[in-house]
Amino acid sequence: MFNSWESRIKITINQLEYRVERNFVHKVVHKKDELIKKYIGKFVSCGEKDNHINLFEDLEVIYPNKNYLFEYEGKCVGAIIRDVAKIEVSKHFGTKIKVTINEKPNLIRGKSHASEGKMVGIGIWKNPKDRFTGNYAYNESGLNEEAKKICDHDGDTFGNWLYDYAKFHLPWTTVSYEEFKKNCNIDNNDMIGAVFCAENYKAIGHVDNDRSEWAIGYVYEEGVVENGYFFYPEYGIAIKLITNSIWCWKSDAVHGTADLDLSKGETRYTAAITLTEKTARAFEVEKGLRE
Repeated sequence: MFNSWESRIKITINQLEYRVERNFVHKVVHKKDELIKKYIGKFVSCGEKDNHINLFEDLEVIYPNKNYLFEYEGKCVGAIIRDVAKIEVSKHFGTKIKVTINEKPNLIRGKSHASEGKMVGIGIWKNPKDRFTGNYAYNESGLNEEAKKICDHDGDTFGNWLYDYAKFHLPWTTVSYEEFKKNCNIDNNDMIGAVFCAENYKAIGHVDNDRSEWAIGYVYEEGVVENGYFFYPEYGIAIKLITNSIWCWKSDAVHGTADLDLSKGETRYTAAITLTEKTARAFEVEKGLRE
């Protein structure tokens, strides 16, 4: 039994492991080289706004009525699954994401990954003090005991659940993670790398310097957030994200998150797992695979 101590939400192992077969619409997309150049390094909105691109000018909007696999030249390049967890599980994970954001320092991204909103990391990364791996730190003020129960109780239940869910429904997304673990002789069934948690986050069009081929994300909302599209211009689409959804994207393809409409007091939380190149190199140093 796992407890979300802030709101006393209890979930069981059976609820965590609950899965149903998913039906997907297989949607063929096309490479849009001209949009790669247009969207990279730019903020995006849903309408006219100074210094922003209007996504409706170029991108086909994927609305939240079906599960999709996006395919280019016979290979999957992205996916979106709706209503992925039972309500109690979704609320439990939403609480974990919120507490993690409150208890971790904000990550400062470079100019090529300009963003607004707050993003924090949890899990393993390259320790900035040496060449090895370490854990993302908590705020200097320290983690209060109630928050610690949520963040640390029974390990990272959220990150492992998200990884296992993707491994079951979107198995190609975890292949690069599993290959890396094999090459580094990392013998466990857990995810590697980090979970990045964000609140009301938007980012310019960018690519990520990741060792993992795929990033896998989850959305939790309080209220119904308007707009808030994930834009994927390299393949000509913008995905309408809603609460309790999982989506995936290729880390080396241009992507970002458009403006959110939070005028009614809504809040969007997202979390994504990936293995950055810096962290992968630190693992390899520790295993003697890199000098």
